Amino acid sequence: MGASLVAVTEGSGKNLETFQRVIGANTVEEDVVLNGEPYLATYDVVSGFGISAATAASHLIQVMAGSSLNVYIRRIKITQVAMATTAAMADLLLLRLTSAGTGGTVLTTVARDSTDAASGATAMTLPTGKGSEGAGFRESVYFAQTIPVSGSPGFGTIVDWDFDKLRLKPPRIAAGTANGYCVKLNTAIAAATVVVSVTFSEANF
Repeated sequence: MGASLVAVTEGSGKNLETFQRVIGANTVEEDVVLNGEPYLATYDVVSGFGISAATAASHLIQVMAGSSLNVYIRRIKITQVAMATTAAMADLLLLRLTSAGTGGTVLTTVARDSTDAASGATAMTLPTGKGSEGAGFRESVYFAQTIPVSGSPGFGTIVDWDFDKLRLKPPRIAAGTANGYCVKLNTAIAAATVVVSVTFSEANF
């Protein structure tokens, strides 16, 4: 698609700051934009230090929307705490949920701005009664057996899904307590434990 322009008729009021340049045969004025501070309420939720990765098909963490606000997942990071009995590749999935799991460890969501209300969204780790799984995507990840003695930046990071870096929409959970996402570990990794952290925002759109 070619470049386009919109003609603006100046009035006698305030002036807009622009940067003028030529694109093809057109002289255009590009608006100068200042990035404002993010305003959506944003929360972090973190599992306990070292939850088990030893059970196949377990939901390491689930995040469920509240009743009135949509949830935008910004980042999910999983790091290894205890080493695996045997180094292994594992099948890790991020899946939609259409019902909430039960019986796990309920986590506290922490607002990044202390003046924001408590989140409507909830989270738990390792539910014993798992929620109903929907669509998603998967990734092959590595679990280590031995801690290196030196020189291994980033060691222990199993996965780091940073959805703010992508030029796509982040995973969005529609408002409603039956709607959510989970991180599912399909492969049992004996002796290994992990920490799972999720950052998300809430909005009414």
